[in-house]
Amino acid sequence: MQDLIVTIEKLEQPENTHIAYFQGAFDGHNKEPLIELETLVMEGGNVKLIFDFESLSFLNSYAIGQLVAWHNHLEANQGEIIIAHPAKNVEDIFNTVGISSMFKIFPDVPSAVATLTA
Repeated sequence: MQDLIVTIEKLEQPENTHIAYFQGAFDGHNKEPLIELETLVMEGGNVKLIFDFESLSFLNSYAIGQLVAWHNHLEANQGEIIIAHPAKNVEDIFNTVGISSMFKIFPDVPSAVATLTA
């Protein structure tokens, strides 16, 4: 199984917006790459997170659970998670487990950012 690499970029505008680039397998095997992201989520306060899943090759039930927990926490604090560029297998998993309606999903990062600046 591939390791997970998460790189986070803070945007100047819109305020409180970050892009998290996921690469590899999001499966709970190695939680260290998620520490900075978890901190951003728990800080709350209108944080907008765009998850770029272009290079995400795999996610499992652990990842689904994390995404739902993060979504619920951010939603309660006027924040949100937006998914950008999910691979077909990731989108299929979202549809199968019934969480695709929980997230705004866009074909790429610029489209996701544009919805926050509109």
